[in-house]
Amino acid sequence: MCATTALRSEKTDPHCTATGAQSPLAGAPWRRFLVIGDQIATGRDEPSRGHGGGSWADRVAAALRRVQPCLAYLNLGTRGKLVAEVRSRQLARALQFQPDLTALMCCGQELVRERFDADVVEAEFDRVVAALRENGGDVLMVNWFDVTRRGGSRPDEATRGLRLRLRELAERKQAVALRHGAIYVDLAARPRGAAPDGRGAHGADPAVREHAVAAASVVHGLRDHLAGGVPDDWR
Repeated sequence: MCATTALRSEKTDPHCTATGAQSPLAGAPWRRFLVIGDQIATGRDEPSRGHGGGSWADRVAAALRRVQPCLAYLNLGTRGKLVAEVRSRQLARALQFQPDLTALMCCGQELVRERFDADVVEAEFDRVVAALRENGGDVLMVNWFDVTRRGGSRPDEATRGLRLRLRELAERKQAVALRHGAIYVDLAARPRGAAPDGRGAHGADPAVREHAVAAASVVHGLRDHLAGGVPDDWR
């Protein structure tokens, strides 16, 4: 388990070690890394004592750049976008970039709407991932941390409802990943000590430790993919 935020540093945090100086991505073939999605994809973050700056996406790009120094990196993430808007407003430019690895980070603006249609959301994810795979590159689908499990208080009815929607969204993402041979990383399934323990002043914007843990988990997922193994998220 990690210590409290005040005592923890990124160098000693066991959930943040994958993006350190010794990258586990030796032999990684990717030379063009693209990120698309919503506000989590944009990578806005806040300071967290003991942890360096940098969004999860920037950290993953840095890990890839250690083995591919000429890595081209583009982040098209835009705050507040639905999956359908990611498809309609980001996909064409994404394909023009010709990525060989695309991270799709779209974490559910649909979840906070009055009606959540999981079939529609899955269909939109399917269209985006299919187009990226047909373009010849790998696709990484990331399911973000479960925000309803912060704070340790007893969940009310609204929180329980959101938790069910988050679980449904994760299952739909995993189904799309399986269907198209995409890489899937489920941050909500990470051990308890890896879970973020607070939000920044902007509320919906992750603190730096959240980005650090997410980046480490993504790097581990990419490592498992390269090794031909089965990531923990699939077991």
